[in-house]
Amino acid sequence: MSLGRFANSLRFLPSLRLYSSRLIPQGDLILTKAAKQRLDEILSPEEKLRIEVEGGGCAGFEYKIRLDTTVAPDDLVVKDGEKELVVVDEMSLGYIRGSTVDYVEDLMKASFRVLANPLAEKGCSCGTSFAMK
Repeated sequence: MSLGRFANSLRFLPSLRLYSSRLIPQGDLILTKAAKQRLDEILSPEEKLRIEVEGGGCAGFEYKIRLDTTVAPDDLVVKDGEKELVVVDEMSLGYIRGSTVDYVEDLMKASFRVLANPLAEKGCSCGTSFAMK
């Protein structure tokens, strides 16, 4: 196989693509001490907490929070030292800019939650959906 044909075949291997992580500007997403501590306890070296905003939910938009091992080209990250903790795509960050991410344990469940979203007008009682101002 020629070098040119080999190089062309690499473009079909997305795992070989390298992206430099862009940092979320300070203050655009705030992690509480409890959130950082819980992430340190549960994240494997390649995992990050992904926060997404999707249409739907009882108030209009819905927070989707899950663990993820991928970082896409349009993702931004929150770092603690050298460790990447949280990943948010650019569109979702536009809906949660200035919010606080907390880890909360109560009688019903233990979960990460987006709190104090300055762009939200109202939310549902469970805290997973919101309406924009």
